[in-house]
Amino acid sequence: MKSNFILRITILLCAILIIPLYFGYRPDSWPGGTESLACIGSFVFLIFLLTLLWAFRDRVKNEWIERSISSGLWIGLLWSVEIGINNFFHPDLPLRDYIDDIFWAVIALLILIVSFRESYKSKKISRGLMSGIWSGTASGAVACLSALLLIVFGLRFVLDDPLNIKEWSELHTSSYSANMAVYFVYQTFTGAIMHLYILGALMGLILGVLGGLAGRILQKT
Repeated sequence: MKSNFILRITILLCAILIIPLYFGYRPDSWPGGTESLACIGSFVFLIFLLTLLWAFRDRVKNEWIERSISSGLWIGLLWSVEIGINNFFHPDLPLRDYIDDIFWAVIALLILIVSFRESYKSKKISRGLMSGIWSGTASGAVACLSALLLIVFGLRFVLDDPLNIKEWSELHTSSYSANMAVYFVYQTFTGAIMHLYILGALMGLILGVLGGLAGRILQKT
């Protein structure tokens, strides 16, 4: 199966999973408020992104794009493992922070390698840049889907986390919701979207620039 098709399916599933979150977990300000509007905005943006990927699907059939997306999808499974460790095994601090940092560093290194490889092979900085964006976006999409699946089908594991229980006991009086489940649904949702936008596309862009430059410089020398 083509990797760009899998990426489109991943983004579509992310958009679909937002629907039960919006209607099933309502903060005090629902249907408006920052949390609910962020939910709606993310849904609209994901549909827009999906439409673009579908409209330009014939232009992303290049072998190197397929390779970059495929690499990103595999890399994204590391985010899934990290999310699983934190929410199913509930490591304590500071171990949890160490685990997060290690996974982040390994994932960033792998995206950098993907970008460097494409830049070196093609002798083009732009190829490395775009490879970083594609692989970063794909990895972020997998992470986003993993987190949303966790909310929809495994919220009880999030609510059983001792760190989350402690956080709720300290913040519930000032929270936007009197319901612990709603609070952590939107906290996890925010993390899911950040994995797609920030730790996915944006980090891929930055690493794409670095990998593209490094690959081109090494090719010249």
